[in-house]
Amino acid sequence: MAMSQGNVTIRSAGLADIQQVKALLERYHAKNLISDQCDNGFVTTDMTVEQLDTLRHAENGVTIAVDESNNRVVGLLLGASWAFLQPWPMFDYMASILNEYTFNDHKLDPAHSYQYGPVCIAEEYRGRGIGELLLAHQRQVFAIHYPVVVTFVNVLNPRSYAFHSRNHFEDVGFFNFNGNKYHMMALPTC
Repeated sequence: MAMSQGNVTIRSAGLADIQQVKALLERYHAKNLISDQCDNGFVTTDMTVEQLDTLRHAENGVTIAVDESNNRVVGLLLGASWAFLQPWPMFDYMASILNEYTFNDHKLDPAHSYQYGPVCIAEEYRGRGIGELLLAHQRQVFAIHYPVVVTFVNVLNPRSYAFHSRNHFEDVGFFNFNGNKYHMMALPTC
């Protein structure tokens, strides 16, 4: 299933796309930005090419936006089960505290939710609705297994918080990890 917006197509990544996915992730990773660049949004999740390919293959968890005019990956959205993400301390911690948060009158839990993010759009393609299309595509992919999408947003990333609020994510509370404060946010997959 693919979606289009002008010359940009939204689809699940293939093996041939993974190098470009990694490059886009690195371009906006906080470790590679100077402080004022972070004002335009940043990502903190780090994955190797091998991990990204495993995520793509095992969970169909790499959604991309491709500019068909130049075959360039201009957006990405990662998503995975909590079990897949257990090796990352941040996600393992989040899974362990999910049941402390309530969404739609139910406690969150790893069996009925998946972790979404990061979402990352090349600056020159922002403001075109690509993030919304990435989210719609990924929700369709994961809805057959999970009724709830869960994500986190660093309190220092207002651009990301605004995107998630605009897309109807509910802020269900805060948590702290590794000296940082985060919003825990949730959204139904359907």
